Amino acid sequence: MLWEECSFDQIKTKIMATLKYYIVGKKSPSEIRIRFISGRSTDTGAGINVFIDPKYWDQDNQKIRNVIAVPNRDKLNSKLSELKIHLFNAVNEDFMEGEILNKIWLEKSVAKFFNRPSNELKKAPELHKLYLTDFATWWLKEKAPKFKVSADKYMEERTQSHYTILNKLIQKFEGKDKIKFSSIDDTLLDNFSEFLTAESYAEKTARRMIGRFKFFCGRAEAENILINQSYKNRVFVTKENHDYKEPYFDELEINKIYNHDFSENPTLDNVRDNLIIGLWTGLRISDFLSKLKLDNFHDDFIEIQTEKTKTWVSIPVHWMIHDILKKRNGALPEKICDPKFNKHIKTIAGILKFDTQMMGGVAKVDPKTKVKRKVVSLYPKHELITSHICRRSFATNIYGTVSNSTLMAICGWKSEEQMLDYIKKTNREHAESLKKVWDINYKKVN
Repeated sequence: MLWEECSFDQIKTKIMATLKYYIVGKKSPSEIRIRFISGRSTDTGAGINVFIDPKYWDQDNQKIRNVIAVPNRDKLNSKLSELKIHLFNAVNEDFMEGEILNKIWLEKSVAKFFNRPSNELKKAPELHKLYLTDFATWWLKEKAPKFKVSADKYMEERTQSHYTILNKLIQKFEGKDKIKFSSIDDTLLDNFSEFLTAESYAEKTARRMIGRFKFFCGRAEAENILINQSYKNRVFVTKENHDYKEPYFDELEINKIYNHDFSENPTLDNVRDNLIIGLWTGLRISDFLSKLKLDNFHDDFIEIQTEKTKTWVSIPVHWMIHDILKKRNGALPEKICDPKFNKHIKTIAGILKFDTQMMGGVAKVDPKTKVKRKVVSLYPKHELITSHICRRSFATNIYGTVSNSTLMAICGWKSEEQMLDYIKKTNREHAESLKKVWDINYKKVN
């Protein structure tokens, strides 16, 4: 056992290393191996290419027994003692030089002691060709910055960060048993899906994470890495037990927001105007709060290429937006960062007493795990407000007043399924809409 003590700024660190010989099995001849333990992080072994009959090995004394059956025992035992000294010295020297003391280091050190040619060493395995998370780490560093998502666009840093989060999540799922590409079958994917549910991820988020999991599998296949083709199979996600609709602002609430006097608070006045623009364009926050400029206004229409999908959309300018431009002498309200916008629109909704109790999810930090998760419960409506209410409200209020194809074209959706995901009227609200039609068109005949 070796101890090395060093001090720096009154901090003392002890590096402990243990080296022990051992033999695996009882078959003759068997190779003598050496085990290297360093702290809690390293425990590995390597063969030394010296073979004996296991019955002649003295494990307690770490040497070959003194028997005539092994005529060169003294020379071998001497070499074994010298090898240990060599390795202890190498621990000190290589550690101070910044070497990683692992299995590869151990094999190289043993080979060096026996003066073996360098080409005799086995080539170190490329871990990213074997394990999913090692590949993900390698790909994000080596390939992601130059990965094209379209003809003239590379993967953005923000998107890369999403995949980094996913990689850390997979590492938590796999624990010490790294996922090999060959082991990615239906069972493993189902277990990952159940893991996401157990970690309290929402159904949509879980599906997105599984999609990113499969993305890495696809990238590995593109690198000619052999992978179990089961990753292409469908993966089921547990449906959420709670059934609730995300909030939206109906036209009466939008009118209330528009007509409220915020002149004594310029910040809220500015946020309210941005909110109205979002509510009557149906644009994502990345568009109406960052990308939208006066150059996008042509006569009574807004022409803009959306940031997320690069789709060109054309939207008629609502009279409230006309009035906001007139109020600001032809200028748009000042831009504001997303987090502040989300914070201030909650404040606006609170001031206007949008306090109806609604079932919904609010992101909260667990005091024990320190992990942020969505907590589903009853909340006042204003606490559930986020920037996405703009696009959601636009779709819900317009739905049914124009054809589905018109609404899809204005919002840039390619399928009715995408569109319907934004329609947040309750069953009662749909029934009330039908009742109004009946009251007008189907009056009782006496």
